Amino acid sequence: MSETVKGGWLGHILFAALVLLTFGVSTYVCFNFFIRGRSVSTPNLIGRPLEKAKEICSDLGISLIVDPGTRNSDKIDTGNVVWQNRTPGATNLVKRGTDLHVELSAGPLVLQVPDLNGQTARTALLRLSQQNLKLGSVARVESAMLQGIMSEEPPKGTVVAAQTAVSLLIGEQPPPLPYVMPDLIDRPLDTVRPALESRGLNVSNVKFESYPGIADGIIIRQFPLRGAPVSGRDPITVVVSRQAEGGIIEQPAALAPASALTTTQ
Repeated sequence: MSETVKGGWLGHILFAALVLLTFGVSTYVCFNFFIRGRSVSTPNLIGRPLEKAKEICSDLGISLIVDPGTRNSDKIDTGNVVWQNRTPGATNLVKRGTDLHVELSAGPLVLQVPDLNGQTARTALLRLSQQNLKLGSVARVESAMLQGIMSEEPPKGTVVAAQTAVSLLIGEQPPPLPYVMPDLIDRPLDTVRPALESRGLNVSNVKFESYPGIADGIIIRQFPLRGAPVSGRDPITVVVSRQAEGGIIEQPAALAPASALTTTQ
């Protein structure tokens, strides 16, 4: 009885194994003859002329699509295939009729030194970086007429290799003349202001303050103080007397007598 049961189970196991083997073989055969048989290996078109690439794809039943635009390449001749959207090889199958996209080479990238005339050093650095170039030495010269980049080396339009250093000559506005701050106290604002402004000095702030015993419009305090160095870049503040009560009133300022100003050497 036990031998009969064992034989029955063994028969079932053998039958199941036979079914699985048959299924596996049939699946493999179907894949090769119905799926794989209708597929082809992805061809390697990189470096091939366009006409040759079209011929290869036509023989394999693949549609070749040339995408707009080009790519620069130091290794692939101009007009040849430089990129394709599917990895080539026998393990990468594509069905017949599949679109294979490619792009063509534009040859080596040609770099030219840009025209930087009149631009700031900051703008020049940005443009050189965008062109895959770099900033070389920078020389600066004072120039009242020309500010910004005056010349570049190599000159603009020169064809150069990537990361070539471009040297610049930059013109800068000369610094304002330095003066010794005169004593403005007890002087009228109306005569001080024109004298200072005629020398390019900036009276940036005028405050009016009630001060008994002093006529209107007389300077009673100043900053910078007498004897301090001052130039057109420095703001000058004065406090001017007025008869009316009511605290301090601020408004645009006034300047100093021409005879009181001394240029520092």
